Amino acid sequence: MAHTVAVIPAHNEALTIHDIVAATSHLVDAVIVIDDGSTDGTSDAISGLDVRLVRHTRNAGKGERLAEGLEAAFEDGATQVLTLDADGQHDPLNIPAFLACAKQHPGAFILGDRSADFGNMPRSRALGNGLGSFFVGWACARKLKDAQCGMRMYPLEVWRSIHVPSKYIDGFLFETAVLLYAADADVTFATIPIASRYEGYVQRPSHFNRVSDFLKIAALVTRFLFSHRLRLSGLFIAFGLAADPRTRAHRSIKPCQN
Repeated sequence: MAHTVAVIPAHNEALTIHDIVAATSHLVDAVIVIDDGSTDGTSDAISGLDVRLVRHTRNAGKGERLAEGLEAAFEDGATQVLTLDADGQHDPLNIPAFLACAKQHPGAFILGDRSADFGNMPRSRALGNGLGSFFVGWACARKLKDAQCGMRMYPLEVWRSIHVPSKYIDGFLFETAVLLYAADADVTFATIPIASRYEGYVQRPSHFNRVSDFLKIAALVTRFLFSHRLRLSGLFIAFGLAADPRTRAHRSIKPCQN
């Protein structure tokens, strides 16, 4: 029987984290929050909730804390781990769709897909996401429409098969690197349509630097493509000119809405 643990990294999310954790805890077996050096009372905001809190005084970045949380969850006996953000971008009410998809596609790496709702994303973010998803999909030889969504389900066997070099665990590189190295491990991807939640949900400026973080991700994808001799088969798949046999679009269950 599946044992599902949610991992929520958090840095200065005192305004939103209580509601996210409270809603999530009713839908999974356990919740782990990694407080990444918050200074605004993030940890205090979830006092009294049924959650395992790991609190750090040093801000290490999202990638390092996600990797830490995934390892902690699997060491505690999780068979699958759901990751989501603490800032309100990801609706916990979509968790049942992820659980259903995991049953339908056992062993698949399940990715949230906001592409049908990009109109509710800030225009610059939507354009950057669309362009980035094309190039990441090319490098992965997968048809990806939303490579930046952090709401994902990692089965134990998938996590153990992904070997991301430590230099790519840093910051926002990690979530892109995971896709690249999962594809290299021949992992099947599955996608879940979810809403794009920004206005009225996110209560603080994005931690993502649109210049430096974007350039780091672009450099990673470029290096990966050249190390795979430009993976021309992936280019055809990214353009939709060739079939993608390793990505499953899970459409039988619509995403939950508030």
